[in-house]
Amino acid sequence: MLNIHFLQRFRFCGDLDCPDWVLAEMSILSKITSVKMKLLCAQVIKNLLGENIDYEKVHKLTSDAKYEIGDVKASIAALTFILSSAVKHNVDGESLSNELQQLGLPKEHSTALCKTYEGKRDDVRRKFKDQSFRGALFYCFPFFVMKPV
Repeated sequence: MLNIHFLQRFRFCGDLDCPDWVLAEMSILSKITSVKMKLLCAQVIKNLLGENIDYEKVHKLTSDAKYEIGDVKASIAALTFILSSAVKHNVDGESLSNELQQLGLPKEHSTALCKTYEGKRDDVRRKFKDQSFRGALFYCFPFFVMKPV
């Protein structure tokens, strides 16, 4: 029997296949309402911009979906991956929404995520640019070559 596996490529993943662990989180992310998804994304973007996540607020957002602590952490990790990768690969909101729907996220959820993403994409991009490695920063160190005696 021939086993053929076709890879789907996603722009937000750098034109690679989406990691399995992110796929696994789509069903967990689908348990919360789209409004709460938008608020959860706002917390993740706040974290990407260098601020701390308000875990009390996150707990309130996810409590009605009966998230366990592991589910909360995994959801935050998945949203962090999705949003930061989309910014790094310069994906527009509509394309990101379509790709997330292909991965199984409901349309309302992907639309809510992308509205938050579109509103802060330039700020996150600027923050990433400020944090990136700069190769032009060199320091001069004086050195001497000593002759052997």
